[in-house]
Order: sequence, then structure tokens, then C-alpha cells
Amino acid sequence: MTYTILTLILVGFILLFWLYNLMYNCFSRSFCILKNRNSGSITTKDASIISVTTIKKGKKPLVELLVLFENFSGHHIHRKIRVWDSKPQLNRFQPDKTIPIGLNIARKPKDPVFLSQKMCRFSFMFVIICSLKTVLYVTGCYIIMGEIFGRVFSEPDRYEHVFKSSNTWQIGLIFIGISIFLYLLLQKIGVLVTGKTMGQNWNLLYYGIGTTARVSEYRDTGTFIKNSPVVEFNYTFEANGKQRVEGDDKKVIEKDHSPQETEQLEIMYLPNDPSVSRITENLESLEFNRFLTILFMVVVFIFSAVFIFSFYQTVFNA
Repeated sequence: MTYTILTLILVGFILLFWLYNLMYNCFSRSFCILKNRNSGSITTKDASIISVTTIKKGKKPLVELLVLFENFSGHHIHRKIRVWDSKPQLNRFQPDKTIPIGLNIARKPKDPVFLSQKMCRFSFMFVIICSLKTVLYVTGCYIIMGEIFGRVFSEPDRYEHVFKSSNTWQIGLIFIGISIFLYLLLQKIGVLVTGKTMGQNWNLLYYGIGTTARVSEYRDTGTFIKNSPVVEFNYTFEANGKQRVEGDDKKVIEKDHSPQETEQLEIMYLPNDPSVSRITENLESLEFNRFLTILFMVVVFIFSAVFIFSFYQTVFNA
């Protein structure tokens, strides 16, 4: 039953993967809010509005604010906030104005910035809907997989021959192999980050100290993002006013610019561990990383659906 077990393992792996993502996306915000309520981890700041962009017009327009405020180490950082303007006639969101913001530390490593300084609202309706989604997903998988297991193990030799002659297990292996390869490749060039790296970047942005680093060496990685090359820089900087530290990070260089023109870089480092540092631009500009992560997950979902459909078709049409 080699091919049968291999196929069922691949199916189980994919179903559990999407169950994990469903539960994580549904309940992570609620857990963060509960953690915030228990620890009171809201810090208030005054932020200056740098620019205002209207995303969606209407009676309650959706606007994107680029705000400037001090992090926990006193270094100024930029962040973007999207908010529905319920009272546009008051002109509350204008460049050069100052607005109060809150930082919910419990949301680490996600973006902790929100406009209101009040305690985050906990929606029981949202939790109920998420619970129903999870129950429906688990129930559906249980019913369908129960039927499949009943058929397969009632005639193991027949289905072993069916799975061996079908391309279902091959599709599954190719799909998982390509997904892992793309994931590792995108991590290597720095456009996808692991949970550990996300936490480290969060600490750098909200607890880090900014300084100017001198470029000592650069290397073309051979990777392009939007037709612009990705260059790896080695740099040196002074930490805590006296300690000289080396670091390295990758940066996208515009195609009409040469990396030789880059002599200095704005970087941020952890005051308690200066060996951890990154280019400030990479910490503040995360929109492309989020877009690529979403795109990657959409592609993985499409391939998952194709594989699961091929598996069900193989079993029920046998």
C-alpha cells in the first residue's frame, strides 16, 4: 500500500496546513486583544501626519495616513495607517497635523499601530463566525475523508493499483516540492520572512536606534524585483556612540542607479545587541512583502485545490 499511504499523507498534510491557516487568521487578532486586556499593553504616542491618500471616496472615505512618531527608543519612524473617516467635514486628517495613536504591543510581530487609544474591541460575533468556519471545515473534511477511507480500506489492493496508475501522488509531490522551493528562494532574497525574522524586524523598528552606516562592500545577488536589481551591502557603524559594528543587508537598487553611488545607508540596530541591524528602508516599507506573501498563498491555494480535486476524482471515479 505504498502509493495509497503516500497519497493519503499528502492529502492530510495539505488539509492540516489550511486548517492551521484558517485558525490562525481567524483567532490571532482575538487572542491579541485578550492578551492586551490582561496585560494592559497599550502605549500612547503623538504622531505627525506626513501625507494623506484617499483610497476610497464616499460619505465615509477610506484614507491612508503616513504618520511620523517616536518609537520606544526615541527614534522617529514612519508607518502607514488606513482608517475610515466617519466625520470628513471636520478635516481631522490633514498634513502637518498631530493625532494621537496607540501601540498595541500584544500584536507583535504584526503592526501594532492603531488610531484609537482606547482598548481594542473584542467582537464575540467575529469569534462565533470564525468558530463556525472552523467547525464546517473540520466536519466537511471528516465526512469526506471518512467516506474515502471506507472505500480505500475496503478494497486496498484495487485502490493501490488506482493510485499507482494515477498522477495524483505525482501532482502532490511536485506541488509540495515547488512550494517549499519557492518559499526558501523568496526567503533567501529577502521578500518572504519567517516568524523569527518578523519578530526581529519588529524589535528593530519599535525598539531600535537609527544611525548612519558606511558601506564597506557590496555584491550583486543576481536577483531582480520589478526589474530592479537586489544588492547585498556590507556596512560598518558606531553603536551606542563608541562600539564599531559590522552588518549586512539587501536592498533593491533602481535600475538607473549604480550601487557604487551608495556610500552611506540609514540603518537601525538593537541597543542591547548591536550585531542585529537592518537598513531602515527595509523595515519601514513592507507593502511589497505583504503583497508577495498574499500572492504566494493564493498560488498555493490554487495548487492545493487542483491536487485535492484530482484526489477526490481519482477515488470517486475509480
